[in-house]
Amino acid sequence: MNEVSASELLAAWESGSEVSVQAQNALLSGAHFKVWPDPVPAPRLRGILRRRVTATQRRGRPVVGATECLASLAEMGERGLLMGYVDERERAGYWFQLYLDPHPLKVIGCVKVGMSPGDDPITGTV
Repeated sequence: MNEVSASELLAAWESGSEVSVQAQNALLSGAHFKVWPDPVPAPRLRGILRRRVTATQRRGRPVVGATECLASLAEMGERGLLMGYVDERERAGYWFQLYLDPHPLKVIGCVKVGMSPGDDPITGTV
């Protein structure tokens, strides 16, 4: 999969959940984003997300949308999914972790995590 543009990512959303709308608004406001091109099996992503949510909540950080996202990941079976993010830490203090079906590109899950600009969500707090 090639690099995803902001317009392609915006078009990939079908869910109108509050967290998804906030992530889309952050993207429209110019927040940094990335979608990694290599698919990861959905069961592996579920396990990673469960552990990261637990660790993040232990640190006292708010996590919104994890239950819905875990359910969506479970529905994907063994399918390979893409991961991505929308980073709005500088403006609003949130990081949105995205899970996408690559064919066709569709956001199937979104989790909002409260964090400060100095936190590193890639290495373990999301």
